[in-house]
Amino acid sequence: VITCFGISVLTCRYVGFAVVALLVEINSIFLHLRQVLRMASLAKSTFYRVNSMINLGTYVVFRINTLAWMTRWLVLNRDLIPLASYTIGSVGLAIMTAISDFMKSSREKEVRSEKEKEK
Repeated sequence: VITCFGISVLTCRYVGFAVVALLVEINSIFLHLRQVLRMASLAKSTFYRVNSMINLGTYVVFRINTLAWMTRWLVLNRDLIPLASYTIGSVGLAIMTAISDFMKSSREKEVRSEKEKEK
């Protein structure tokens, strides 16, 4: 991700694409707030439930949709992008997608282990 943003800053190209990539971080606000609420033992509160719903909504809108749009844009504009930039962008998107999926699966494992502890 740093390499992708570095290319954008140094070449003054693809700045809009880099800004769109920052939309993914909107979901991180609610993701981290959810974790803080869990650490504060507020997992049963109404605020936690509302935040969890917002977290899911922003995950779909700002992570899945944004990464899908970015991938589509990159594929459609392949002929206009130098090979090095295209390769770095593709790898960066693949890593961002894998990280978001990995984080999701690790969160699910954590929830399962907490439920087992409660039993």
